[in-house]
Amino acid sequence: MRRFLVIVLLLALMGGFAFGVNRFFALRKAHVAAATTPTLSRPAFVLPGTLYIAQQGAIYRLNKGSFTDLHLPKIGTWMQPAVVPGTTNFVAVLRTAAYSEVFLIDGGGNILKQLSHNATSSSTIQLNHWMFWPRVGSDGQTFYVSYDSPKSTASLEIEFAVWAGSLSAQLTAKQWTDPFGYTGGDVGAIPMANGALLYSKYQISGGQVYSRLAIETRARANPVYLTDAETDCGEPALSPDNTTLAMICTGGTGLQSTHLEIATLTGTKLGTPRVLVDNCLCASPAWAADGTGLSYFAPVDATGHFQLWWIANAAGVTPKAPKQVTEGLDFDATSPPAWSAT
Repeated sequence: MRRFLVIVLLLALMGGFAFGVNRFFALRKAHVAAATTPTLSRPAFVLPGTLYIAQQGAIYRLNKGSFTDLHLPKIGTWMQPAVVPGTTNFVAVLRTAAYSEVFLIDGGGNILKQLSHNATSSSTIQLNHWMFWPRVGSDGQTFYVSYDSPKSTASLEIEFAVWAGSLSAQLTAKQWTDPFGYTGGDVGAIPMANGALLYSKYQISGGQVYSRLAIETRARANPVYLTDAETDCGEPALSPDNTTLAMICTGGTGLQSTHLEIATLTGTKLGTPRVLVDNCLCASPAWAADGTGLSYFAPVDATGHFQLWWIANAAGVTPKAPKQVTEGLDFDATSPPAWSAT
């Protein structure tokens, strides 16, 4: 019981600290230049394929050097797009103040279907559900998402687990992972070509929360860990050929900066990591659909606004130097771009 109370106290302190930090940066941002709307800007050079990318609650399409506003309904914050393989469609999260939903959307911004129904009809608001980090398997049907279920009014302690289902049937039919308590849970799931699931698993030890990348070869199996607590790696991005893993690691930086790293992946064996970008505030790596390079977000000035960056030949023996793609924008650092080959 005593250990339980200590953990609860630590989490409360962490929550208070996080609120204070966010408030501090909000006040600081009031004195810096506002971000430009993507449609009023042009990238420094043309990237391959098409990107669906989120900024300030809206989703834009970047194709052939031009941004297009998809004009999704302003009924919440749109985020975390993910392409449906074999189609021109994508799924995306709509976050509201009390729940989030997942929608199927075509490349022109037309909503095809609301896939989830997470707002309860009950007046008990904590029974509403949240879904984040949706992904669709290579078959274009199998659906994965981080989902706060099961839950009840008996406890406010709820962690995200990765669930699997189908776009055309039950969206969350099977629980895939078992999260650790008081951590936030399991996020950023990536379905692998061999049927396994790669994701970021949060853990807590000594009052410190950290992430380890893990693979589960079947639902609710014991995870095989690719990284350790000291490196604190998360935000996995797997190359289209499933051979190279990109990740964001904070180990040894005291959370003051991050490293963008890559490593070869063979089955459940991770090769020796290589640092592509050191001492940065990097976030949301994403591979181009043709595998020719890797994008990520990072700020470049005192505004703290996240810009799009590109590393050509990132998986090669001699990757190109990072190149800044955009300027003056403010992308959602928790929403990796969704890449389509066309």
